[in-house]
Amino acid sequence: MHLIKPLAGLALATMAQAKCGDADACVGTEFCTTATFTSPSSTTITTCVPTATCLGVYADCVSGGGGQGCCSTYCAATKCRPTDPEWPGCREDNGPCLADENCCYDNKCIEGLCTRE
Repeated sequence: MHLIKPLAGLALATMAQAKCGDADACVGTEFCTTATFTSPSSTTITTCVPTATCLGVYADCVSGGGGQGCCSTYCAATKCRPTDPEWPGCREDNGPCLADENCCYDNKCIEGLCTRE
């Protein structure tokens, strides 16, 4: 029993330092994600991305305001709902991208991340 806890801590520390695609381990509030694109070219990338500054589709939200807002700006029945006709084929805030067309809600692809304006 006493040996299990230290080994579990070692396993968690090792997993946290794992590589993310071609990148080094994600740091701070970044997390590793894999995205597949069909436009402008067919490719799959795995990379570290920062935590979003808004709530993604189906995240819990407060209808009528209060709390963190939805990336889509639409909260209904306590869940964020998509408003972009391209969703789920587009990426929300801080999602990986190759071009502007990969981003939801007319956001721009800046340095490989969909960025809210």
